[in-house]
Amino acid sequence: MNNILKYTLISMLAFSFFGCKDYLDVNTDPNNPQDVSVDFILPGAQASVAATFGGSFHNLGGFWAQYYTQSPTASQYKKIDAYNLTTDFYNREWTEAYAGGLNDLEIIRTKSSADGDNAYYLIATLTQSFAMQMLADLYNDIPFTEAFKGVSDGIINPKFDNGADVYPILLARIDEAVARYQDGDMGKDPGSRDIIYGGDMDQWVRFANTLKLKMYMRMSYTSMANPAAVQALLTEDNFITENAEMTQFANEPGKQNPMYGVDVQFLKGVNQRASRTLLWVLDSFSDPRLGAIFTPSASGHKGNDQGDYDNLVVKGTDLSTPKYNALTPVYLMTVTEKDFLVAEAQVRYNGGAGAQAAYEAGIESSFALHGLSGASDLYGAGGFYEYVSGGAIETEIGQIMNQKWIALANVSNLEAFFEMNRTNYPPLSANAKGTPGGFFERTTSYTSVLPNGQTPRRLWVPEIEISRNNNAPGQVGNIYTKVWWDKK
Repeated sequence: MNNILKYTLISMLAFSFFGCKDYLDVNTDPNNPQDVSVDFILPGAQASVAATFGGSFHNLGGFWAQYYTQSPTASQYKKIDAYNLTTDFYNREWTEAYAGGLNDLEIIRTKSSADGDNAYYLIATLTQSFAMQMLADLYNDIPFTEAFKGVSDGIINPKFDNGADVYPILLARIDEAVARYQDGDMGKDPGSRDIIYGGDMDQWVRFANTLKLKMYMRMSYTSMANPAAVQALLTEDNFITENAEMTQFANEPGKQNPMYGVDVQFLKGVNQRASRTLLWVLDSFSDPRLGAIFTPSASGHKGNDQGDYDNLVVKGTDLSTPKYNALTPVYLMTVTEKDFLVAEAQVRYNGGAGAQAAYEAGIESSFALHGLSGASDLYGAGGFYEYVSGGAIETEIGQIMNQKWIALANVSNLEAFFEMNRTNYPPLSANAKGTPGGFFERTTSYTSVLPNGQTPRRLWVPEIEISRNNNAPGQVGNIYTKVWWDKK
């Protein structure tokens, strides 16, 4: 990627976090896109998606997956740690998603469809599908089928669609885009304009299959579960072999990884501290990923109980901090996530054949992502993470999901939060609020404002949408109201 394009992208990414841009209408009309080549739209659209899910939402997932807790000597994220959110949270992120990346990706879909640029069409469809699926999981109801219709179609207030209706449409879109690419001409070669896979279309086809597997597994406890579709994907075995990641960062202000740029550079790294829920496991099992996920304090590694930030006996300076640097990639999906998806699918839908191998591959790929070796010391015979087969299906899945929870830390925090809610692994301790449980048990926050035993399941639609869209649902239920696939 040339330097001019690179720094334009990073500046745009930084602007989405630090800028004061006006909120835009989500109804920007993709049917009449500006006459800008898809070559120039794609990198900014992908960077916008990376900024949205690699920044504030990634931070939210870090707290709610119990990787992080608020430092006792700061206050920025107390409401997140106490589950005390309202509709005035995440206005900027919602607007950046819809008026930024998603809208630009829809413009690419429209233009590339008309011009026969099937490679661009596939990339835009898959990137947009990933983001839409994540938003549907986070909010449960989102503008979707009418989100990009625009004023020219008479759509001023796009309706909201439930995630249960969004998923089948996304799956059909993915299949259509893959078929269009494989059966037709490639059109323009995206090359380095694609900042996720550098124009490697084989990996994008693999990404399509991996995203579909993730979505089918998300439906596993619902009436929409589709064992045949999962088995077909497992038989084809054409999943990602490289991480889907954005790496175009620089060690300069405004050009860094969004978590690092905001929470380390801008906020001086005073807020997030290691949650004891995760650190206790890593430390107790001598897992070398401890040093890759957390930076120790001067006195060594220590975590605080979730939400115990009012206990000023604990000093923030004595606690470990999440480990990021300016160049840390933003991940959309990783080989590690794929491995654990395959492991779960093999147990759930294929009699367990190949599950142990995929489970061990997931731990290996997690170590590799952090530049570590020696994973087999932990999952080998007699190791703390040894796979025990032959038990009840949910027991085997529990082993897989507990390891997936570790592997997603600082990598895909929001995904970890979703998977925790879907499978109930790590399970919620039966102890009193804030009281630590055993290994691979989480707790409710000490400062939780929710009813006893409840934890967050979703976000409310932001105020910026409620104030502009008459079809916005507003405060429906509570943030502990389960989303459509959360059935366990």
